[in-house]
Amino acid sequence: MESTNRVFINNSDTKASEALKIADDFIREQSLDRKKAIHLRLIAEETIGMVRAMTGEFQALFWLEHEDDEYKVRLSAKTDMNMTKKDDLLSVSSSGKNASVKGFMGKISEIIENGLLNYDEVMSLQQKYDGGSVSYAYMGFGLMGELPVMGQQMVWSLNSYKEQLENADEEDKPAKQAWDELEKSIVASIAKDVTVGVKKDRVEMTIIA
Repeated sequence: MESTNRVFINNSDTKASEALKIADDFIREQSLDRKKAIHLRLIAEETIGMVRAMTGEFQALFWLEHEDDEYKVRLSAKTDMNMTKKDDLLSVSSSGKNASVKGFMGKISEIIENGLLNYDEVMSLQQKYDGGSVSYAYMGFGLMGELPVMGQQMVWSLNSYKEQLENADEEDKPAKQAWDELEKSIVASIAKDVTVGVKKDRVEMTIIA
């Protein structure tokens, strides 16, 4: 069952408040135990905060779902971000880097923002850490039946990402830093999985609590 209410959220306080109310109403209706309720509320808060921190005039449809024993926080959006527009945004920064891309949820937002990049460009993206980087090559083609448009698309999974980092060489400093980043993240610590599916201009994110 999904929440009867959905709302488009952006970087405004009003929309953030509307989304949190939807989350609170959903949690109350589900009669969850205290721990599950807290986890789901935290994930909703982090998701809303991520959208508020994103560049440009970005907005996404926000709602929650319950299926079997899983509770999900969902985002669905059409993104008009592309490499040229992103370069224009970064060019106004003295460092030439996106200062907002910090922490695990910052990396998720970057994947979403780059939803229009072609496959080669997306695969060449990297997370920069001291002494090296961790490639975005963990993104790959696959099927994700939850998307309204069926067919091949790029899919990113937190569980696959964790597996990649766990299998990294013990002396791989960037991988260790990426793992430390996950351990500091509320969402990465309490979510069963996070998936981001990208196809053309459609991006969908699901966080499973």
